[in-house]
Amino acid sequence: MKKSKVFFTIFIIAFVILVSLPAALVVYVDPYFHYHKPLEGKNYIYRDQRYLNDGIVKNFDYDAMITGSSMTECMRPSVMDSLFGTKGIKVPFSGGSYLEVGDLVRTACKENPNLKMVIRGLDCNRFFNTKDDRDYEADSYPTYLYDNIILNDTKYVFSKNAIVDAALILIRRGEAAHYSSMDTYSNWSADYNYGKDAVLKSYFRENVTPAETQVHLTDEEKQIMYENITANVTDIADENPNVEFYLYYTPYSIYYIDYYKRLGELDRQIEAEKYITSLLLDHENIHVYSFYMQHELIEDLNNYKDLAHHGQAASDMILNWIYDGTGELTKDNYDTYYDELRDYYFSFDYDSVF
Repeated sequence: MKKSKVFFTIFIIAFVILVSLPAALVVYVDPYFHYHKPLEGKNYIYRDQRYLNDGIVKNFDYDAMITGSSMTECMRPSVMDSLFGTKGIKVPFSGGSYLEVGDLVRTACKENPNLKMVIRGLDCNRFFNTKDDRDYEADSYPTYLYDNIILNDTKYVFSKNAIVDAALILIRRGEAAHYSSMDTYSNWSADYNYGKDAVLKSYFRENVTPAETQVHLTDEEKQIMYENITANVTDIADENPNVEFYLYYTPYSIYYIDYYKRLGELDRQIEAEKYITSLLLDHENIHVYSFYMQHELIEDLNNYKDLAHHGQAASDMILNWIYDGTGELTKDNYDTYYDELRDYYFSFDYDSVF
């Protein structure tokens, strides 16, 4: 009987150790940065944005961040750092709504008292989303990585993927983890072809019958936009007066503008951007940029892989423009800017670029 008790005790201890080892490995390496920043000298796997971004903004050392949808994925924090003298991170959400990106910015502001600057892309194709729109449902989201409930961490520390990633990080050789990894994090720029032929694979112009009239922004749409911008953009700025927010409208290609015009929605799109600008400019720590009159970007299809997405070279241009004030909108110039924008794109010879 005594030997049986000893054996049982040893078995239980061994079982607990065996079960705990993988969890301890995950906590030590922390592949999703849930507990700490990367271990010195280890090459981490920057892959799944919705598993990594919350941990990055909570645990990395930084004072500036770039965020937004896939339109910001090819931006390089090292370029921002060289211009602004910052120590930056990049935390994009592919398909991210204003709510999802806004929640991340809120978390960064709350968790990092050193944060002084946010560069954020505002997607033009999401102007009419409600304040609660999110492309990813809660049941498919790793919410256990976002809350502060310790018991939920079992889903992380005993996750097969997390255990495998932690082991790979420990045994991998090569370039060690450092902040320039942020340049390549989610950066797909080298993976695609660019130019007219590439863009036309995503735009079948002949299938879009030109509208006879243009629709205009309604009061109902303005109310939806007001609620979205207030909840997910301007409230965050007001809550964090010591942080400067550099917000830019994501610049789509000339083909996308042609698409809006043929649909009869270009007037409404311009009116929507102007209305949002009027809301943003009421806040002292918000700086607003629109690059739709930067023709070397919009009309050069070599910058684009599809109707909307530009590569790294264009992303570098945008960061430089933000730094030197190109495309910045103010209360004094935004009325004139949108008048000129409308005149230009309603008189543009779209056939000439096809």
